[in-house]
Amino acid sequence: MNTVLCILAAGLGNPPAAPLYCPAPVAAKGEVKAGPALVHTFHLTHSGGPGLLTITRVEAGCGCLRRVLPCEVLRPGESTTLTIEVNTLTQPDGPNRWPIAVSYRHEPPAAPPSTGEIILAISASLSRDVTVSPPQVGFSSTGAASQVLTVKDSRSRPLTVLRATSSSPHLAVEIGRHEPGQPQAVTVKLSADMPPGHRDEYVVLLTDDPDYPEFRVPVRVLKRPAGGVTASPDALALRLAPGQAEASALIQLRANDGKPIALASAESDLPGVTVKYSTGSGPVAVVRVTVTEAAASQPGNCTVRIQLAEPAGQQVLVPVLWTGGKKDR
Repeated sequence: MNTVLCILAAGLGNPPAAPLYCPAPVAAKGEVKAGPALVHTFHLTHSGGPGLLTITRVEAGCGCLRRVLPCEVLRPGESTTLTIEVNTLTQPDGPNRWPIAVSYRHEPPAAPPSTGEIILAISASLSRDVTVSPPQVGFSSTGAASQVLTVKDSRSRPLTVLRATSSSPHLAVEIGRHEPGQPQAVTVKLSADMPPGHRDEYVVLLTDDPDYPEFRVPVRVLKRPAGGVTASPDALALRLAPGQAEASALIQLRANDGKPIALASAESDLPGVTVKYSTGSGPVAVVRVTVTEAAASQPGNCTVRIQLAEPAGQQVLVPVLWTGGKKDR
């Protein structure tokens, strides 16, 4: 009997290896200067039995990550790469860890398909000489709009932003003159002719410093049709102080024609951001947005969707961005 139990215990202690294999699933980068992108490439191999393996999803808990996966379908023994780019500009100083979940489906020829997941991670301790404030931009507008970024370098020989590019022809960037000892201003402009809808764009600031050649600034755009209801502010940008567990702000809504307004519902597309709204009808409706401790531990963004009961059938989308909030250690 004891022999049988030992055999069973040995089997439970050594489960079959996953068919998707990464030889180095954790990349420890050590001390890293924040600002430039932090890039790492993982190597993935189909190490299982016969049958195709398909990588079905690559998911990161933080929107600061970009990923490049050149091949999603692997035969036995084949390999591919997964390149992850972390936008350190939007990340807090100090120790950081960015997990990446890679889901897959294995289809053996003589057995039902199976699914699984492996977890990869990049870690680094960030510090910065240069700050871009705010580190990400949100627009919610019916027409043209603009926001100003400031670039501040604490070193004795500060860098200069020379030019900029953007991911959209509807986003223009004006570089302000760099005065000695002063932060440099950069204006991001949203054109009035951008089509309605939600888009995630970015602008890239190019500098004269080889250590900080560029800064990639995320830009979340919500272009609303003209008329209807105006939200104030039309985008929320919250900054949490170190150790601050949560932060909240109010959104006020008014009908452009001055008629009464009433809300049917308001919700966030991220569970860690809660929303409460006023009931009844009146000239102003109020929505309170709270970034809770569950979401505030790292920078992020979401969209708050507000459904109107009066005027009936309209929906207002408000981008929400937050930075800071790293817990005290």
